[in-house]
Amino acid sequence: MINILLPAMGNSMFFRDYYFPKLMLEVGGETILEKVIGNYEKLKNKHFVFVLNQKDCSEFHIDESAKIITDSDSRVIVLKNQTGGALCTCLLAIEEINTDEPLVIANCDQIIDIDYREVLKYFERENCDAGVITFPSIHPRWSYVRLENEDIIEVSEKRPISKHAIAGFYYFKHGADFIEAAKRTILKGNSLNGKYYISYSLNELILMNKKIYSYAIDKNRYHSFYSPDKIREYEKGR
Repeated sequence: MINILLPAMGNSMFFRDYYFPKLMLEVGGETILEKVIGNYEKLKNKHFVFVLNQKDCSEFHIDESAKIITDSDSRVIVLKNQTGGALCTCLLAIEEINTDEPLVIANCDQIIDIDYREVLKYFERENCDAGVITFPSIHPRWSYVRLENEDIIEVSEKRPISKHAIAGFYYFKHGADFIEAAKRTILKGNSLNGKYYISYSLNELILMNKKIYSYAIDKNRYHSFYSPDKIREYEKGR
């Protein structure tokens, strides 16, 4: 069984004027929520874990929609308030992911044109403790990895240290490794502008001598719906 954690607590300034929350906006006739979940269709023996905003669940029933789309093979965690960042949000799913089972943490507003089975087989074949999907970029919007041969030796947030940007997809061989790394990140106060990011947990794994690789893809295979313009750009290209 592989756990797929999709945290959806962030507020985007790009969508403040929209009535429905971002996950309920339609892209090519489907909601973003449907598109994101459908992106994992080829993965078998999976379990989804969602962390959702209470307001979105109360007013728009996103939690019920998520369970319907996943045939109830999911757990929904509902939060009243914002957290100290995506890393803290993920830790609230500790009961679901603090195991020896593999864990994927991914953005809830993106799709990647790839068969995730290929990605996971690559990480498993290389016996990686953790891994990320990367694409070429130098924009400070993203997080970045620095490579030495095949190994990731450093991770930064909102600061290009290479052309290898993280495509919002994190793999951990054991969910418990992520939990330990996340705790160490918070104890050390490793944050940016008061926010704790998932990417920083990889730096802790590096310090723990864990093996972390990247799986590189072309930029045109990564689709992030972080703004209405990006949604229109995606629809235009279909």
